[in-house]
Amino acid sequence: MENNEENKVEKNIEKNKELIEESAASANFEHTARLRTVDMEESKKKVFNVSLKHSIKTSPRYRKKYALLIVIVLAVFIGAYQFVKVKEMDFKLLQKNVSSKIDGVDLKKGDDLTLRKLYAINETEYSDFVSFAPKSNMVADEILIIKCKPGQADQVMAKIQKRVESQTKSFKDYAPQQYNIITTSELKKKGDYVIFVSAKNIAAINDEIKASYK
Repeated sequence: MENNEENKVEKNIEKNKELIEESAASANFEHTARLRTVDMEESKKKVFNVSLKHSIKTSPRYRKKYALLIVIVLAVFIGAYQFVKVKEMDFKLLQKNVSSKIDGVDLKKGDDLTLRKLYAINETEYSDFVSFAPKSNMVADEILIIKCKPGQADQVMAKIQKRVESQTKSFKDYAPQQYNIITTSELKKKGDYVIFVSAKNIAAINDEIKASYK
């Protein structure tokens, strides 16, 4: 009798173990299935969001806005360039224009030798120029408009400045009228161009220089 009871108890224990294992396996399967379902839903959401953003950015409405923006930016750059670019000088016209405003008694047309003698400027520093040099050391009038080679404008300007300082010292003590001309002279740079005007009618000469741009 006792053996039969013990056998029944052991069988019940084994059944309970099997039921527990089946329940655990079922629970794990359901949990895994839920995790997979959640992962698939998240992936679908990501794909949907990406495709939605892509469709918004590449929609005809946005493409038109982007195209309009590009056109506006290009128009602004082109318009700004017209104001900041340096116009080219017509040196033949410049020669004619300035000649009409100078005193032929005091000034003569300068050449390459004039540039070397008065300013120590050589051929490697410029590509074109118009020069009117004084006929006498007693005259402060002189004009030079020179187109420098790239990177040479500052150096050329410094050489002309030395000439101005030298002439200023020369006229200071014994020629007040000429001293006044050289001390009110103008030396300026515009891109690769350097413009030096020392003259009594400096405003009129500057007008002719401005009228000589292409």
